[in-house]
Amino acid sequence: MKERVIVFYGEDSFYIKLRVNQVIKKYNLDEYNTTYYDLDEIDLKEAVNDALTIPFMSDQKLVVCNNAKFLGTEKVTKGINHDEDALAQYLANPSDSTILILTAPIAKLDERKALVKQLKKYTVSECKLKTAQDLAAWARRQFGQLGIHFDEDALNLFIKRVEHSTEFAYLEMRKLLLYVGDEKFIDKAVVERVTTKNVEDNVYDITTALLQHNQRKALGVYKDLVLHSEDPLRILNIIITKYREMLHVRTLLEQGKSQSDIQAYYNVSSGRAYYMVQNAKVVELDKIKEHLKHLERLDYNIKTGRVDKKIGLELFILST
Repeated sequence: MKERVIVFYGEDSFYIKLRVNQVIKKYNLDEYNTTYYDLDEIDLKEAVNDALTIPFMSDQKLVVCNNAKFLGTEKVTKGINHDEDALAQYLANPSDSTILILTAPIAKLDERKALVKQLKKYTVSECKLKTAQDLAAWARRQFGQLGIHFDEDALNLFIKRVEHSTEFAYLEMRKLLLYVGDEKFIDKAVVERVTTKNVEDNVYDITTALLQHNQRKALGVYKDLVLHSEDPLRILNIIITKYREMLHVRTLLEQGKSQSDIQAYYNVSSGRAYYMVQNAKVVELDKIKEHLKHLERLDYNIKTGRVDKKIGLELFILST
């Protein structure tokens, strides 16, 4: 039986897009009968009216309504005041020739809303952010289906490099599969050679090098990121975030908090929490504060146009 109304919600926006594309492929829908509406900019009623019209030279059509944030528990203070009654009326008798998809980048649906209760009668699927364990299981399935042996060290390194992003994991997996070809074995050396360290891992290397007074290494990693089109201002913001994180973790430790407390506070894996605690313990508190003060001043000077962002960050690295 064809799904007439589908809701994809959750914080993993890439996985939501993937699920929508799976529906398009499943029902063999062409571009002439697939319409997208951004509900941040267009009234929901317009999309509902489209869903009521017949397909163009086809038996069925797809209407995708993105950013249906009004289905969540968080109050939407900006944007369009949607005509939710129009959707409620449509749900009472949806078109047989239309598949209506609502996507919502929200953590939770508001189960109290009558509209959400109506939608629950149809297909509702949560797209959670993947944990390192989820991605490891997914990687094992991908390689297992193709009969490729992926040793444990290679898997651990792959997950370390991609755990912050489902999209990044998907793209890096494709690179590995293209590289391995007819070979049936992937080891750690292959993962190191083929996959890309994510930006956060690279910035972590910069931060660690700075605290160890290794300007040469920090500058080398920074220049490599810029060479690969990373925005220096984004790199700076991540560095500032890392320093603030170290300072906060150090404060929590001094308050008697444990590693498990920090893991729960930041909602990270036990492995990530371990390294956060270790890093916070070994660095000098005064050095963190001093670097953070310079970084925040640099951020202000870049944003006010007083300093070039690329050169400004280079000079900071060289001066530490």
